[in-house]
Amino acid sequence: MNIKKATTVIRPRQSWFELNLKQIWSYRELLLLFTLRDIKVRYTQTLLGPTWILIQPLTFTAVFTTMISGVAGISTGNLPAPLFYLAALIIWSYFSQVVYSTSQIFLANEYLFSKIYFPRIIVALSSALSNAVGLSIQLLVLLIMICAYGFLGKTDGASWRIAIFPMVALQVVAFSLAVGLCLGSSTAKYRDMAHATPFLIQIWMFVTPIIYPFSSIPEKYRIVISFLNPLSVIVEESRWCFFGTSSIGAIHVVSSIASTATVLIAGLIVFQRVERTVIDTI
Repeated sequence: MNIKKATTVIRPRQSWFELNLKQIWSYRELLLLFTLRDIKVRYTQTLLGPTWILIQPLTFTAVFTTMISGVAGISTGNLPAPLFYLAALIIWSYFSQVVYSTSQIFLANEYLFSKIYFPRIIVALSSALSNAVGLSIQLLVLLIMICAYGFLGKTDGASWRIAIFPMVALQVVAFSLAVGLCLGSSTAKYRDMAHATPFLIQIWMFVTPIIYPFSSIPEKYRIVISFLNPLSVIVEESRWCFFGTSSIGAIHVVSSIASTATVLIAGLIVFQRVERTVIDTI
């Protein structure tokens, strides 16, 4: 009986940007394996296990509600403070985790990259997928809270706008990967970036309208902010999906999408150029 053997031909890239979706699809089983590995490793030998998915956003929500809204008196518009903060924090939690894990991609997988060939982008995609599990669980908790507040008459409850949220989630996935790939490519060459990344993520949180509404930004700066920090618009879009309140317009959404696409293409180009010789430098 003749058995056909699969042959993998590795050729040098002919251009700066080459995204072979067919090749990535052929490694879908490996992508699933890495995704499951990330989920298992993250909660192995932990006392609370997957509960950590909820602890961080709920804790920050409680702290922000007490200190930022209660003590500092920063307005959350007409929204209950817990809902206002949690809707933003589930976006932020996903973004920060994907960015950090992707920024360490070459350092954390050096032993693997030096022994076997596969599209390196698979590891970055697995990080996006594994963290999407946490995002889904956090989203479910938020929806329960929205329904509870709606039952108490403090909000209008859930609406059809929630069906738009998957498109918002798609943009945050793309932007998280884009930033992570850029930082990961830099970290492979400059180890200082490994130390700077957590600090950068912390700073990013405070320049994003998470603890304050987008409407508090002066109107003349909103388009610039939308382009320089697409996450600010993504957060405001998520609040619109859940509550129907928003201070952004079409121009802000277009600016954020254009910026996301630009950073993603730049991240892929830099990542592909670095991965060819990274094993010789790390």
